[in-house]
Amino acid sequence: MTEAEVDAINNEASVLMKRGIALMEEPRREAAIDALHCFDEALALRRRVPPDHSASQGYLLAACLLNRADALVRFNDVGPMAAALASYEEGIEVLRALPLAEDARYPRRLAMAHQNRGLALQARALDGDANAAAAAFANALALLDDEPSAGIEDRDYLRGVIWLNLANLRASEDAPDAHAAARDAAARALACVADQEASQPPAAEAGLRARHVLCRLSAHRLSQSTGDDMPEDVHEATDAVDDGLALVRSWEQRGGPWFRGLAFDLFRFGARVYAHYQPQFLEEFIEDNLNPALSSASYVESPEMVLAAQEARQLMPPANA
Repeated sequence: MTEAEVDAINNEASVLMKRGIALMEEPRREAAIDALHCFDEALALRRRVPPDHSASQGYLLAACLLNRADALVRFNDVGPMAAALASYEEGIEVLRALPLAEDARYPRRLAMAHQNRGLALQARALDGDANAAAAAFANALALLDDEPSAGIEDRDYLRGVIWLNLANLRASEDAPDAHAAARDAAARALACVADQEASQPPAAEAGLRARHVLCRLSAHRLSQSTGDDMPEDVHEATDAVDDGLALVRSWEQRGGPWFRGLAFDLFRFGARVYAHYQPQFLEEFIEDNLNPALSSASYVESPEMVLAAQEARQLMPPANA
């Protein structure tokens, strides 16, 4: 096969891949079917090139396999999910054979393949899938920690997202050791994005979701607390809420309204914790989060925040209490 023939195949496949990726951005179910057709056609084309042609050709082949897997996952059905996992696994094998140190795209794509395979296993939720998903996330983290990944520009953010996925996975389990693992993973996710969440919206979202996990875990432990002493979880919960809401307010001041759904959940949770354990601080907590000078008028006047504030005020102790 001549280089001109290889270039022609890759150009045709690239058009199909871009079309499929654009279709994947559409929410309708039929778009995933159309995208899958594009990825399958691109894959058939790139399989015509000898696998030992070049490392970059292997990377392009893996991209077809992994995008095909992403499309299959969208069907959320047993058969397509099994096909998606097979496609992820083949793509991973292709990427593993590449000289990872030669191009930062190679280890990055391989780490994302491990992560997405883990998410597919988590979604399938058959016996053993949770542990297999955790192992897939661990493989992604190990790869990002390895020397070939040093050149990945967004490595810290990617590590944060994968730790967050692991935290969500373990938080959904009932075993006490799983919740401890979830708490550790959420804390690691926060540490990974700490330097970026004030300037990068994706990092801010990851940090807020990690705090959301910590609050869910704290709520579970507080519900099982006995005795009159204030549990240590109260401090962890209020710190997570206060830091998260301060981050949301800072983005609101700069015209970033993307985190309101998470903010409303954090606010409701924080109000209940303060009302139960530290009622003397509840009014201050409410006022800080309803001050438009600290955030934005559209945020504090949104129907969700107005309702949440009304609920919070109902939790306040009587003035003569």
